[in-house]
Amino acid sequence: MKSNRNIRKDIRSISSETLNGENYSRTDFARSILNYPAMMVPSVQEPIIKSISEAIVGDISLLDPFMGASNTLVTGMKFGMNVFGQDINPLSLLISQVKTTCYNEVELLDAEKRINNFITRDRNNTIPIDFSRIDKWFLPEVQIDLAKIHRAISKESQLHIRRFFWVVMAEVIRLTSNDRTSTFKLHARSLEDTNNRNVSAFNCFKVVTNKNIKNIIDYLSILTERNLIKNGKYIKTADVKWADTSVRIKSKKKFNLLVTSPPYGDNHTTVTYGQFSYLSLLWIPIMDIDNNISIDYLKTAQEIDTHSLGGAKKYNMEDFEDEIFKKSPTLKKFITQFKNGERLKAEKVTRFVHDLNISIDNMLVKMKDESYLIWTIGNRNVNKQVVQNDLILTELMRSKQVNLFTDLNREILSKRMPNRNNFSNTMSKEKILIFKKSA
Repeated sequence: MKSNRNIRKDIRSISSETLNGENYSRTDFARSILNYPAMMVPSVQEPIIKSISEAIVGDISLLDPFMGASNTLVTGMKFGMNVFGQDINPLSLLISQVKTTCYNEVELLDAEKRINNFITRDRNNTIPIDFSRIDKWFLPEVQIDLAKIHRAISKESQLHIRRFFWVVMAEVIRLTSNDRTSTFKLHARSLEDTNNRNVSAFNCFKVVTNKNIKNIIDYLSILTERNLIKNGKYIKTADVKWADTSVRIKSKKKFNLLVTSPPYGDNHTTVTYGQFSYLSLLWIPIMDIDNNISIDYLKTAQEIDTHSLGGAKKYNMEDFEDEIFKKSPTLKKFITQFKNGERLKAEKVTRFVHDLNISIDNMLVKMKDESYLIWTIGNRNVNKQVVQNDLILTELMRSKQVNLFTDLNREILSKRMPNRNNFSNTMSKEKILIFKKSA
């Protein structure tokens, strides 16, 4: 086992090209199966996780409490770790269920043939979902194609096969809806742009299916080469759940490695994961994701984001503001510089930090002594002032007697950001903060 000094040296010697994601492959399975917002870059994580793993004795159990597109879990599996992740977004759960499943190429190709044959023979033009603005978001011919794809997938008898193709369909919906792809929020294309579009959801489905089958089989071949698959199953544990991390970690296990990046809730300068997912989730049956999901995530397009960290006014500011200011002087200095309306706008930051603080408490209960916690976090602007999330997180951890082990800086070159969202301008850099929970 390497010493702390040598581990720090190894981490700090990681090249800027690697940290900035300059050497990652856009065809990498973990990233290309669905174009989820603000995905972690596996090639950035891998050398850090590898270095930290050399400081951990015995089996490594990795936790990602905000798993998103589960690229952290996929990276952990490549190193033969036990992995567990959770997220409040049902689409995140669906993607993660697929990414952590060991599929057989033949079964996927057979299912592809059955589904395509069913779609070709389907003469039913009825639409199986009903929401008030369907014509705003989908052209009539796209609705018909999606309905046929929906019926074909629903016919599949095996849940893991249906999940695989629901993920395919989610990407098809993203590509064929009338939503602009330049932002994570739901913004309809102009009428002229919509009328000039020539898209076939069926053709798109075939292309995405072929791509996803290839990518997942390529990834599983890596696990096979590393002797991590036996009798068609991953030799360690890989588990994902729907859960709100500000409420609890939905696992009875303890972990010695945490790798994550926190979401930022429903704010005009942040990534709105829920809005991004809304149209896809309208078409995917909840029983094929998880019947235990306890929020009505289709109630509004903002529902998931509202339930995310800092996304809802669940309590009065005066009930917790002084307490959270004591934990983070940086937050207090940021908030108290504003008056009146600007102060009200900035209060979302305080709610986010409050929810994050509770989430950290829930995480630390599940972390073993001498465990490591790797956070990727970016600073952003509110009221034209920088929110120093890296310092705020460090102060929160210090208030819980968890100290910074080392840190790194990276430029965001390849993390998918929307061009027309303020978030892309304020999040051009990130900090990778590595903490150690001592005995």
